[in-house]
Parts: sequence; C-alpha cells; structure tokens
Amino acid sequence: MRFQFILVLLMMLLEMNGSMVFAMPFSDEFDDDINLLNNNISQWSVLGIDVMDERATDIAMSGGFLTVIPDSFAQNAWFEDEYGPLVYQEVTGDFAVVISLRVTQEEDIDSPPASGFNAGGFVIRDPAGTHNGDENWVMYNMGGQGQNGVNYAREMKKTVNSTSNLYLTEQVGLDEYLLACRVGDEFYFFYWADAIGAWRQEAFYNEFDVDGVITTTWRNSDSVTPEITVPGVNQAAPMYFDHPTMPATLQLGVMGHTWNNSSNGIRADFDFIRFAVNTPQTQQDCTAEFLNIDNDLIFSAGFE
Repeated sequence: MRFQFILVLLMMLLEMNGSMVFAMPFSDEFDDDINLLNNNISQWSVLGIDVMDERATDIAMSGGFLTVIPDSFAQNAWFEDEYGPLVYQEVTGDFAVVISLRVTQEEDIDSPPASGFNAGGFVIRDPAGTHNGDENWVMYNMGGQGQNGVNYAREMKKTVNSTSNLYLTEQVGLDEYLLACRVGDEFYFFYWADAIGAWRQEAFYNEFDVDGVITTTWRNSDSVTPEITVPGVNQAAPMYFDHPTMPATLQLGVMGHTWNNSSNGIRADFDFIRFAVNTPQTQQDCTAEFLNIDNDLIFSAGFE
C-alpha cells in the first residue's frame, strides 16, 4: 500500500509539473485491431506521424500481431542520420524487454526478405535526435543483411552523434525472441537459442563453432565501439554497448526497415512485447524473468 501511495503521489506531481519525467513501460500482446497510421487509438506513438513522415505503408495491429511494412525506397532504414519507421513508447531508466517477431518478404511470410539490410526489431533512441548529426541510439534486429557470405542475420548497431557501428551474426530461422536490456550506461542483447533452449548473449565470433556451424561476426567499423574487441581465431567474446550519452528517458520501439529496396518488399510481424516487472540491477538480471519462454509457442496464434 505504501508503494502504491508513493506511485500515485508521483503521478500527481507529474500532472502539476510538466518538467518531471516518469515514463512507465507497458507490455502489449497486440490483441487489438488498430491502424496506427490512420486513427491511432493505441498507447503507442509513431515517429514522424505529426509531419506525415511515418515512412511506412502499413503499421497496424490485427489478428494478434503488430505488423510494420516500410515504404519501398532506398535507405528507408536506421543507419547514421538515415532512419525508417518506428513505433515507440517512452521508457525511463533501466529495463529488460522481450519481443517475438518474424521478418519476411511482404507477401510471402515463409521467405526471407532480400539481403541488403532489410530487417525488423528494436530501436532504442534518444528523443532529442533530429537526423542532423545528433542521432544517438542502439538497435537489435534481424533480417536479410547480406554480408560475410550470410544472407540472414541478427544485427547489433550503436550510433553516437550519427556515426553507426554494426555487427552481424548468422540467424537460423525467420522467427525469434530478441531481448534488450539496459543497466546504467550499458545495453545488452540476447536471443533465444533453440539448440540449448535458453537465452544466449550476443557475442563476437571469430571462426567459432556455434551449434555446429563455424561462425564469424562481421562489422563495418569500431570507431564508436571501443568496448567490443575482436577475439582470437576459434574464440568468442561477449558483446554489449556502452552508451553514456543516452538520456534517462528514451524512445523504445520496434521497426521494419529497408536499406536496399527490394521488389518483394519486407514486413516485420511482432507477436508481443513484454517488459520485466523488476528493474534489472546487473547484467545477470536481464533474462531472469524470461527463463520459461518456450520458442515452440512463438506465433502460436498463426498467420491469417
């Protein structure tokens, strides 16, 4: 009761003082039927909707999914000052959050999108960015990436003042659980590894055996990621992003984007987003509330 009283008091203070920030994250099973581009009555915000710059042909909840289909033009994607669609909420402080998603061609949900950085997943962004040399965000996604001889991959990306470093690692399967976690200035990322039935932290692999596949992580640069080091041959090193310039309150959202336009298009379908109830205090807390997620149940409602 005491905690509830304090919470109510803080919310009252919010109403009286617009300068205070107290953004509570909310989970969503996407059970409503809402067109977020046309009469958005959800709790979610769409980046650019106030100036008709949503960069998407479809952002809608239907049949238990949130679907994001980006407009078909080159570089409609998140890299440096370039940006794509983003459906977000504001979140303050540390968090652990899981999404389930499938990233495919627009019309054929059993086929991967064309390579060339056509992907879907998380963007976690400083709201102060104006796409003019001042963008700060982190990303965790998967899709058709097309580097290092791998066409379908997960991607970690860190952007500091509109300079982006990205890391690609082979992804098996078109659907996945992805987990993002903030503890202080550090951002951690995990995916659900079917081979071990558990969460696995993203790592930099150098000709390393991952579940029977020799895997090497590809990167474009290390100019803003000194916290990540390349391991020796046949070794692996865990990856995370240290981003101290990120403010307390962020735009935390999901997206589908296309860097190299494809005639087959791309779609990202999200089954749910779920936040941990307890704020993580350490990296070890990031996955603590999601240990019972069963990957066999992903998209159990099926596509219509």
